[in-house]
Amino acid sequence: MFRIPHRLLVLLASLLISPIPARAVVDTDQLLVVNNLSETLTRIDRAGNSVTLNARALGLVPNRIRPARAKVLVVNSISDDLWVLDATTLDTLRTIKFPDGDNPWDVTFVNDTLCAVSMLLANNVVLVNQTTGAILATVPVGTSPEGLIYAAGKIWVANSGFSFVDYTYGAGTVTVINPETHAVVTTIPVGTNPQSLALSPDGTIHVMCTGNYVDKTGIVYVLSASGLNVTDSIPLGGAPGDLVIASDGTAYLAAGGWADSGLVFRYNALSHTLLNGAANPWHSARGVTAVLPRLEGGVYTMCFDADSVVEHRLNGTVVRAWQVGDGPQAAVSISNRVPGDLNDDGAIDVFDVIATIDIAFSGGIVPRPNSADVNSDCGIDVFDVIKIISMVFSGGGEGYWGCAQ
Repeated sequence: MFRIPHRLLVLLASLLISPIPARAVVDTDQLLVVNNLSETLTRIDRAGNSVTLNARALGLVPNRIRPARAKVLVVNSISDDLWVLDATTLDTLRTIKFPDGDNPWDVTFVNDTLCAVSMLLANNVVLVNQTTGAILATVPVGTSPEGLIYAAGKIWVANSGFSFVDYTYGAGTVTVINPETHAVVTTIPVGTNPQSLALSPDGTIHVMCTGNYVDKTGIVYVLSASGLNVTDSIPLGGAPGDLVIASDGTAYLAAGGWADSGLVFRYNALSHTLLNGAANPWHSARGVTAVLPRLEGGVYTMCFDADSVVEHRLNGTVVRAWQVGDGPQAAVSISNRVPGDLNDDGAIDVFDVIATIDIAFSGGIVPRPNSADVNSDCGIDVFDVIKIISMVFSGGGEGYWGCAQ
């Protein structure tokens, strides 16, 4: 149990007599949504609850969008290129062309200059300098690579094993690449049709193996980042595809649903406990093809068939939904919000402790909606004060952003 230094208590008490006025803060809280069929980008302003339907045109069959600090990376599969966009203005900073027919599928940000792109039909991963547009290396991997992530200093690639000759699934594998040497470190056998990967808060790599849509159903394989081997598996059922893991350890999976409603699966990525699988899924709008964690807890679903993005709370209930372009396929969150950073100085420190105490006990003004509710219990009270003091002085982990009901 942490203890607050006596001198600090005296300082906090004295400052509460004349609390520091909150500064006005302009929130950036947006979603950028790639629409696969209309080949457009939609911008959703959550704070203003407004939608710019066609914020800009994209390339041919845009497939993925990923964050890269102040930029976003957009993969266009049929025009065979990668677009580097300014995350604020959406202006094109650079277009990087790949060989015709390679079909780029996904991209992951490695550092300020390097990213990696999986090539579905070329069976390789291309390492690219996103600042200059130079192609640094082409690394052969497994058959039909799709999702990839950068984690634990390595690039992890999900090789689906799909044959475009006879339309069958071969062995599913994960290729591990050293981004500095451009060499393959190892290849790890997993289940049928691995499509997506995610990093768990405990440092393990989770691989979503969708199955063959007939007699093999969805299962997640857990990989050790140090041992480079499978340590566990989590059967889910159904045919889930896109996988994300939130900071609280909740894993969300896009599980389709093309009839009455869309489907979302969940499991605890730390305990490997199934929460919602094929037998008891969450329901969303039709055709959930992608998921994105919500800052307040919960998830956004990209509903391809319904042309909508749906916002779900932690308990699965719907907060709101937005109509977007035709066939939403992927999205990123663009936000300057940090839970607990009440004075907007980019750090969680003693001044945020002071501001939280002011709000909880003296009726102070919250500079951003719910910014002080760092334990997400839908109130600002002594428990938030305890949580933020723990964050500042005792390594008490990250806070949450506001009411997570």
